[in-house]
Amino acid sequence: MIFLRLIMDIAERINQIIDREGLTVASFARKIGVGDQTVRSVCVLKRNKPGFEFLSNLVQTFEWLNPVWVLTGKGEMEINRDKNDGIEVDSIAELVKYLREKDEKIERLIEEKTTWKLKYEMTSGS
Repeated sequence: MIFLRLIMDIAERINQIIDREGLTVASFARKIGVGDQTVRSVCVLKRNKPGFEFLSNLVQTFEWLNPVWVLTGKGEMEINRDKNDGIEVDSIAELVKYLREKDEKIERLIEEKTTWKLKYEMTSGS
């Protein structure tokens, strides 16, 4: 249940960004270079969580956006250019590294699941 709440929270934050920019889901997807269905499954249907590419493109597209807020909900949505909201280049690099590691782990788990599924189908079908 905690996982579901995390998805909803990040989906809500992404929806706030879409609203702030005055975009539709489709125009937002084009702007950040992510598929329309990907954005819909995260923001409208709330079935999936955003992956590394989605979040990376989001933060790179909107330079005013505080990446810590996007990921955690902590702090303000916008980076205060005067005080930089306490965000250092190192902390952003750490967030990117963390997201990459999580994406790689997800890919490994998907591969492992596929392997086990094939083995199961081969043994149960014999």
